[in-house]
Amino acid sequence: MTPIDREKYMDETEAKALRTVTEARAITDLRYGRMYGVLMWCVIDTAMNTGLRASELVRIKVGDFDAKRQSLKVWRHKRTKHKQETMAISKELANHLKEFIAWKGDVSQSVAKTAPLFVGKRGPLGTRGAQQMFKAAVEQAGLPEELSIHCARHTMAVHLLRKTGNLRMVQKQLGHASPATTANMYADVSFEDMQDGLNGLYEGDSA
Repeated sequence: MTPIDREKYMDETEAKALRTVTEARAITDLRYGRMYGVLMWCVIDTAMNTGLRASELVRIKVGDFDAKRQSLKVWRHKRTKHKQETMAISKELANHLKEFIAWKGDVSQSVAKTAPLFVGKRGPLGTRGAQQMFKAAVEQAGLPEELSIHCARHTMAVHLLRKTGNLRMVQKQLGHASPATTANMYADVSFEDMQDGLNGLYEGDSA
């Protein structure tokens, strides 16, 4: 397994642009009683903060979120079977999910524990719908069109590793069964670190 290529994840500026544009769309849609932007922002914020695969993201139920413990129960695909695990989430995402679930109740969507967390006009959001939603947000933010929702997973992993230097933490967040899988993909020197090292390489040289 090869390290993650630069085209497969967003740098800090790109991630911020995507989040800023999507949140702004949500604020506008909320003001005018439209649902799409509010749903889009929560889907993307959750994807960017958890690193969940699209298939894992759309399986989340309302009751899987624990506001007090700031956690999510998610179904992971482990080799030949699915397994439910509890993952930590940030306080910012916990607050967002709490507000999102309250909004769901306001627009007459079910907030029963067994109800799907993400629901569109045609019913529960599916993997394809989540992918299309992410693509729409990427286009609105003016980012490279090759970015897919799976890039949110790689982006979270790269930035979490750069922030903490803890490969085991990244492994647990991604739900990799083997630490070797995480190491092979993310333990390489990041593109941004390469750039930082190369910048001003010869500025101290005398003529």
